[in-house]
Amino acid sequence: MVWLLRIRSALRILALACGLGGPACQAAAPVFVVQNEPHLAHARALVRAALDAAGMQATFTDAPQGNERRNLYQISHGHTHIDMMPATPARLRLVEQGKLRMVPIPLDRGLLGWRINLLLASQRDKLAQVRTAADLAQFSMGQNVGWMDVEIYRAAGIPTKEIKHWSNGEFAEQMEAGFLDLFPLGLEETLNYFLPHFQKYYPQLTVDPYLLVRYPWFRFVWVAPGPDTEALYQALQTGFDRIVANGQFMRVWNQYRHPPDARFFRERTTIDIANPFYDQRLVPPRYRHLLFQP
Repeated sequence: MVWLLRIRSALRILALACGLGGPACQAAAPVFVVQNEPHLAHARALVRAALDAAGMQATFTDAPQGNERRNLYQISHGHTHIDMMPATPARLRLVEQGKLRMVPIPLDRGLLGWRINLLLASQRDKLAQVRTAADLAQFSMGQNVGWMDVEIYRAAGIPTKEIKHWSNGEFAEQMEAGFLDLFPLGLEETLNYFLPHFQKYYPQLTVDPYLLVRYPWFRFVWVAPGPDTEALYQALQTGFDRIVANGQFMRVWNQYRHPPDARFFRERTTIDIANPFYDQRLVPPRYRHLLFQP
């Protein structure tokens, strides 16, 4: 893989510099492979702020993009050092087995659990009469392959299909063909990133103006297992505690994330559904005050 070859090449150059007694071996920061996607700019900035607060200087290189199954393989095998994904049963099992490390800081402040539906503009009023999860079960949802949301919606009785290609709004084609009605995503990231991004390719997409779905759903920091990442893991834990305590977490978060105002929520029906795998207690008490309240 090209990205892995580049990292190995950089490490060989650094090793040669150290072997020759050059200053690079003293000044160079450790290199970590870190998830990097446009909608995760805030998460990456928070990780950087936490490491800085803990006094760890580090160089980031981008991890390859993939679906959740690939992401989980990459980090649990040490090919990626840090990623910022939602907590899933598979990830929590690996943590229990010592095959993955979790820093349970709610990077999205729980906003990821507020979902808004994307749909065709020609069907904008499709959900106007929906009031309950049972009403919502009349429609079919799409989600990416491997997303835990699939199991959450299915447990609530809502038919949900796994869609392989979605990141540019490709699910619009299945909507137009009648195979799919809705594609829910995180509220704030949809309004500020996904919708304008999707509309570049599929201008016929819009967001539903009537409904929000809410369930416990948290994006955490995950660290690869093994002795090579022990110092990284400890630094992240220390650093996040510090930036939460001194207010820097919220200052960084507010630079990147812009949730809607209270009126947006008042104008919509909110349907609460259970997450069959965990609830808000997964977030440690010292971080729960970060969770978003409209």
